Amino acid sequence: MAVKDPARAKARIEQQIARIAWLRGTGPNPFEYDQWNARTKEILSALFGPDSPELERYEEAANIRGRLPGVRGQAENMTLNIHGQWGILGRLERAKAVLQELANGLSATSQ
Repeated sequence: MAVKDPARAKARIEQQIARIAWLRGTGPNPFEYDQWNARTKEILSALFGPDSPELERYEEAANIRGRLPGVRGQAENMTLNIHGQWGILGRLERAKAVLQELANGLSATSQ
């Protein structure tokens, strides 16, 4: 699926990247991370399509479904750890890298 307005798409992705610093400043708080993650997936789905490789790349970087060792809760209703490979900080680092690559790719297509 082709992005209709690459400049606007890039700005929306960059807004999500900018919020990563705020999330880190909140602790990061798992509830706020979940909201940010849901909004990021919503934006990528709207920009690239719900079955797009771009959304899939993001989900591989930032999401792992199900219960992980050391995580409280069940299935999708869980409190994430902050540290570790699948803790919030690790997810944010990987998400930021993917989002930055997507934004940079939009720059190349809009020039």
